[in-house]
Amino acid sequence: MEERIVYLNGAFVPESQAKVSVLDSGFNAGDGVYDVTRTFGQKPFRLREHTERLFRSLQYTRIDCGMSVDEMEKTTLEVLDRNKPLLRANEDLALWQVVSRGVRSSTGNRVVGGATVTVYSVIVNFPEFASFYVEGAPIVIPSTRRIPPECLESKAKITNKMNHNMASFEAKQVDPRAIPLMLDIDGNLSETSAHNFFLVVNGKLCTPSDRNVLGGITKEAVFGLAKQLGVEIVEGNFTPYDLYTAEEAFLASTSPSFVPVRTVNGAKIGKGAPGPMTLRLIGAWNKMVGMDIVDQALSHLDKNERDRLMALWQNKKAA
Repeated sequence: MEERIVYLNGAFVPESQAKVSVLDSGFNAGDGVYDVTRTFGQKPFRLREHTERLFRSLQYTRIDCGMSVDEMEKTTLEVLDRNKPLLRANEDLALWQVVSRGVRSSTGNRVVGGATVTVYSVIVNFPEFASFYVEGAPIVIPSTRRIPPECLESKAKITNKMNHNMASFEAKQVDPRAIPLMLDIDGNLSETSAHNFFLVVNGKLCTPSDRNVLGGITKEAVFGLAKQLGVEIVEGNFTPYDLYTAEEAFLASTSPSFVPVRTVNGAKIGKGAPGPMTLRLIGAWNKMVGMDIVDQALSHLDKNERDRLMALWQNKKAA
């Protein structure tokens, strides 16, 4: 099997040859930033916005990647073009831009040389979330709280994910497929380990304020679609009570776009997932990206499971 091609520090190399030093600050200190977008129909989604967010994270962390926004965008597109021939039917790529501060000296914390810059791609893991479109995902609220912005700004996309990882470990001890929904230190809903969070209350689309969540590119796209559909958007502080009593809820992130929520801590949300507003937004998303994201994800499951879920999906859309 031919290897994917990775960009690393000025060169395009086979994935197996993309080596980073054990002294790299990203490896031994989590000292770096990253961003991720994906393709729909092998076309990148809002790459410019993701790249600009990467550069805001770089500015916040005082890392100079030695490239301009235009150069990073061009490099990412070249990584995409070099890896497209390896894709099979109905596959898409997640495109990762990762920058660390660079290699530390062996005698101290001083960084020698420039930043470590890499761009690589992975095939979107559709089986991981395909069934969630139809049956919804279980959510668990862990005891691990989101790091407050007084300590580390959540708007920056930092490579050190231990805060999110600990929350995920807790959730998966309850249910191996559960997704953790973290609270901030004041007890308000924040974000999951990889998604922005939305709930529907009195027909309004509600989401936590951006004080303690990453400003998602997918989240902004959802806002745009909601406005087109005439849906009122409310950003503010919401507690677990608001979620338990919500009409419906869903998550939004790069690879799945939408993840309907079925339960929180075992309690069913609304009348079941996906709810009517989630269905409307998924339909609008499909029109925006020019493809059916649910059909694509389900196509990667085995036939029996695909047929079962497709029948359920058609019933839910017709209800």
